[in-house]
Amino acid sequence: MLTGYRVLDLTDEKGFLCGKILGDLGADVIKVERPGGDTARNIAPFYHDTPDPEKSLHWFAFNASKRGVTLNIEDPEGQDLFKKLSDTADFIIESFPPGYMEKQGLGYSALSTRNPKLIMTSITPFGQTGPYKDRKASEIVIMAMGGMTDINGDSDRPPLRLYLDQAYYLASSYAAAGTLLALHCRYAAGKGQQVDVSIYECVVRANYREPIRWEYTQMLTSRMGNLFARGGRAYRQLWPCKDGYVTWLLMPDNVKPVRAFVEWMKEEGAAGRWGEMNWDEVSLLKWSPEEQDALTKAIADFIATHTVKELEKASIQRGLLLSPVNSVDLVAEDEQLLARGDWKKIEHPELGATFNYSRFTYLTSEGNNEVRFRAPLVGEHNDEIYGKELGLSKETLTALKQKGVL
Repeated sequence: MLTGYRVLDLTDEKGFLCGKILGDLGADVIKVERPGGDTARNIAPFYHDTPDPEKSLHWFAFNASKRGVTLNIEDPEGQDLFKKLSDTADFIIESFPPGYMEKQGLGYSALSTRNPKLIMTSITPFGQTGPYKDRKASEIVIMAMGGMTDINGDSDRPPLRLYLDQAYYLASSYAAAGTLLALHCRYAAGKGQQVDVSIYECVVRANYREPIRWEYTQMLTSRMGNLFARGGRAYRQLWPCKDGYVTWLLMPDNVKPVRAFVEWMKEEGAAGRWGEMNWDEVSLLKWSPEEQDALTKAIADFIATHTVKELEKASIQRGLLLSPVNSVDLVAEDEQLLARGDWKKIEHPELGATFNYSRFTYLTSEGNNEVRFRAPLVGEHNDEIYGKELGLSKETLTALKQKGVL
């Protein structure tokens, strides 16, 4: 889809996924690292648990489908090289503090004068403007400020952070969408633009429901943990079974799944008094909380006596509306994902290993969209890009490396 377009990726972990999405869509993404390699190469876990900047699984995951060069953009010679690269680029994505690129003479105004069609996407904690623009913030800080942490966790315990760097992934996804929208605008206007992505605002926008709830009710939502609010009551969602967990919701306005559960319980002699009820005449909405809790306990006890596979099979056959809570190994073996070709084997010859990668962002009837090759080694494509494409001699490249420019 983006074959023929070039991206210069100067992001850290805040924006890695943006570049990967563009790379999977076919763009030539060049990951520009500092000499010696990006500090994110030291993020665990590592292949065979061996700390090594060339073995970071985090780096592998978010920088596949990219080529890689090293460059010191704070050095005058490095800045000149970057300008030459930017002349060949359609997009630059960066995650430096506001004003940093301008200080190096590499801001959007300077580079777009040389290349009017250039699109620069900037990903920062709070955006390029506003009273917070110069503040530093980690992922956990932004999630907390954005309100997501406050609604996550149990009501009687402190707030919880969502696992992994969800704020960064949100921002990268927004950045990729914004970059492609800017490309669409370029077709009409004939020129590029700067896309300003605030990670903080991405987190706030991801929480679609709560701001609206506050606007119209002036009420704050409390943390509910393993519960789901429905009809003025809270119902559990996760249920332990013999070998894991399943998710199921007792819906008071839909008695069919409950009846299906009771019928199965009755067949196995575990229904008790619930098996004697005429479920065609039952209205759970009229039950007292105590009665609903008693039914919930009976179903919980029954679920605990079965395996995930047994429960999943019964759900499909009986209409229980129940789903397994898969661990990552089960996701990798899921027949639906395998049938759609969701995994692609990518070779890592430097490790003598092959890894399964998530293959595509989405499927389309036209065009190619999939992870193409492994993440680059430190400076792996310096000779290819600076030498063959920009025409620098081997002697010049060696001198630049000795001076710390590459």
